[in-house]
Amino acid sequence: MEVRKVFRAGNSFAVSIPADWVREMHLEDQPVQVTRNEQGEIVVRPMPSSGSDITPEFYEAVDRFVAEYGDVLKGLADR
Repeated sequence: MEVRKVFRAGNSFAVSIPADWVREMHLEDQPVQVTRNEQGEIVVRPMPSSGSDITPEFYEAVDRFVAEYGDVLKGLADR
């Protein structure tokens, strides 16, 4: 686990990612997806490779769907 501070970066806020993590995951100069899950955690995910047909908008739609219907989906899975 790493402890980092949130800092101002222009009109936004930022958190640095350890350089070795960025190198290990080949993230330098790559887009990432930043979301907040139902538990209020901030999640940073690498975007799929450019060869993928899945768009960032699709990921956002899935995240919205799960946020809205997650309890229903869990209830169905528990049947």
